[in-house]
Amino acid sequence: MASQREGARCASRRGAGLLHSTFNMLAFSWIIISELMLSAHCLKDLKIFVPEAVIMGNAATLSCQYDLEQAALYAVRWYFGQEEFYRYVPREAKPTFVFAVAGINVDLTNSDATSVTLKGVTRELSGSYQCEVSEDAPLFHTEIRSAHMQVIELPKDDPVMQVDKKVIGANDHFKAVCTVGPSYPPANITWYINGRKIYKTPLQRITQDAFEGSTTYSSLEIYPHSQVLQGFFQAMPKYQPNIMLLCEVSILHVFHKSVQQRIGLSNAPPTTISPNLLGLEGSKRYANGDPDNSALTGASQCICCSAVGSVTLALATLAVAQL
Repeated sequence: MASQREGARCASRRGAGLLHSTFNMLAFSWIIISELMLSAHCLKDLKIFVPEAVIMGNAATLSCQYDLEQAALYAVRWYFGQEEFYRYVPREAKPTFVFAVAGINVDLTNSDATSVTLKGVTRELSGSYQCEVSEDAPLFHTEIRSAHMQVIELPKDDPVMQVDKKVIGANDHFKAVCTVGPSYPPANITWYINGRKIYKTPLQRITQDAFEGSTTYSSLEIYPHSQVLQGFFQAMPKYQPNIMLLCEVSILHVFHKSVQQRIGLSNAPPTTISPNLLGLEGSKRYANGDPDNSALTGASQCICCSAVGSVTLALATLAVAQL
């Protein structure tokens, strides 16, 4: 009986020792595997480069740069939105694959493991593009990056500027309008005087109407005592008596065009004579609010009466002489 108990104890000790050894072996193996995984070469530093804006009809090259650290490449995939349109798998006999996606035309001669070129892009291809890179076995580590591309449609004609005055005085109200044809996205218009950007203020009013698919308008209105004009008028004795007004049309960083107009500055006093300065009432006004010049007209009538009187006197003198 005692020998049986002793045998049971020994068996229990052997089982515990075996379990302990197995646990230690598993822990040691896990440490080795972890070290191998940490020291293994893997995919890193994935970056995507997509043009921010490209003109409609031109080609666009999208690239994906990455570091595999000597690991093998399994595949590179390109997506427009959620649709895959290009794949590169180096282990295949024909590594490049193109998938049908509306509007996308891949230029295979200029596409490879790091870039893909799209031919004749259209406005419908504005949107998000994604590059997905996967390394080969055993880890199949995969990363993905995305970027946005805008396809722009340029206006067909150059911008046009119209001004309501070619010469302005310090107390004049001045207005200019700049227009440019339809574009996508709508163009942005900026105003400059002598190279100095004009900002919106209560005396410098700038408005812009821009709608997709229609002409873009921008108006500049400068009122008397505007800060920017007063500065030019004060400097007139030292500089040329004119300014250069310019409107610049831009679409993102791709399109820039401008049109300019030289505007004269005049310090001449107003030529309108007020009836009050002549000692006349001149208080009547037309319905449109303009001053009534009846006083000036009356002065002309007095001159005519004097002339008639002189002729009458001359005729009477002649008649007396004949008698």
